[in-house]
Amino acid sequence: MAADTRAPSLVVSERAALADDLVSFGPDAPTILDDWNAQDLLEHLILRERRPDLLVGPHVPLPAIAQWTEKERAKLLEKDWAEQVGIFRNGPGRFSPVRGLDGLLNTGEYFVHHEDLRRARAGWEPRPLPESSERELWSVLRRMAKLLVRTGVDVTLVSPLGGLCLPGTRDQGAVRVHGPASELLLWAFGRDRVARVRIEGEPEAVTALHRGERGI
Repeated sequence: MAADTRAPSLVVSERAALADDLVSFGPDAPTILDDWNAQDLLEHLILRERRPDLLVGPHVPLPAIAQWTEKERAKLLEKDWAEQVGIFRNGPGRFSPVRGLDGLLNTGEYFVHHEDLRRARAGWEPRPLPESSERELWSVLRRMAKLLVRTGVDVTLVSPLGGLCLPGTRDQGAVRVHGPASELLLWAFGRDRVARVRIEGEPEAVTALHRGERGI
């Protein structure tokens, strides 16, 4: 039987690459998210896959639940950095609600958070992605764009792979946002500081666009 020579899906390669960079950069490495360093980013990734209940706990107005949540989170942080990264590298646990939905739920998540880490470093440049990866990210964007981009302006996302029209909630004009699928996805997630896109439109429409909301 011939060996399978297909490249791994983006969700698989991004998990591995992000884990490698987390090990290399260390827990104190900055991210482009003002309140998060690499340790905070990794904790978020692990909890959403392994212990989503611990993400909900802090929002439950019961002292006992809050104390239990902090105790369980502390257990995770008792492990050294390499062990914590290893937990993420190994993927969702057997009973994780994410298991079996890795590509659907994590392709965009891993890419965006990997860039959160990479683009906080001096001298960063966008990674050249193969067309297959850009196509996967375009699929993510097509699926999530209406959830991510909330504005009164009509927005057309324009990539080499096609266009995507997002009607605004109010009649405040129209804009076009140009870039590769990867950069458009970062923009849609609100990473304005680092997303390399080009925005076209009347000044009033562009101003209204920036007053809107993006991200989750």
